[in-house]
Amino acid sequence: MKITITSLNVDEKKWIKGERSGVIRTQDAQAECARFRQRIRLDLGKDEPFPLGEYSCDIEDAISVGDFGDLKLARRLPLVSIGAPAPKR
Repeated sequence: MKITITSLNVDEKKWIKGERSGVIRTQDAQAECARFRQRIRLDLGKDEPFPLGEYSCDIEDAISVGDFGDLKLARRLPLVSIGAPAPKR
């Protein structure tokens, strides 16, 4: 699957639940394969944002089996850079 990082902006949403709190940090991207092309949000956790560019994601590396036998997609996708974005003209 091809993932294109489309923005360096990091969206931060704060949450509070009882005595616990945190920040969810995401970055906009676009995912595309033979079946679809869709805007997505990548979970960054505490990591730095991805640089603009194109990345590949091996979905098999991002899937695991959950506690109840269901398939789970990794919260942070394993992205590998395949190129910088083309310069705008």
